Amino acid sequence: MPHLEAVNCPPLRHDAWSVDNALCLSRYQILAEAEPDLICRVLNLFAMQYLIPQQVSVLQQEDMLMIQVEVGGMTWHRAQVIGEKMRNLVNVCSVDLEPMGDFNVLTEPVSLAVG
Repeated sequence: MPHLEAVNCPPLRHDAWSVDNALCLSRYQILAEAEPDLICRVLNLFAMQYLIPQQVSVLQQEDMLMIQVEVGGMTWHRAQVIGEKMRNLVNVCSVDLEPMGDFNVLTEPVSLAVG
């Protein structure tokens, strides 16, 4: 039996654009055309930042997907950048982003795209 070693997880990716901003929990609500690879493409935007969503829910109604993702460990600025990248995905009709919980950055819910 091989000897097992502990694996060190990489640290959260440093946000050079918003060094002084607090980390927050954000909720994305995405409305998109139902395509088999869309969920993977949305979640990959978080994976590229070494982020794991705390909650993901997907509901299909006819030819549309309603995706809700809650993810923490990033600044509000980074959350908005990821939301803009979601908006640029071909089958995405709209992306709404809102902060969850208390943190030190003043924000309001943001509608990033309306199809």
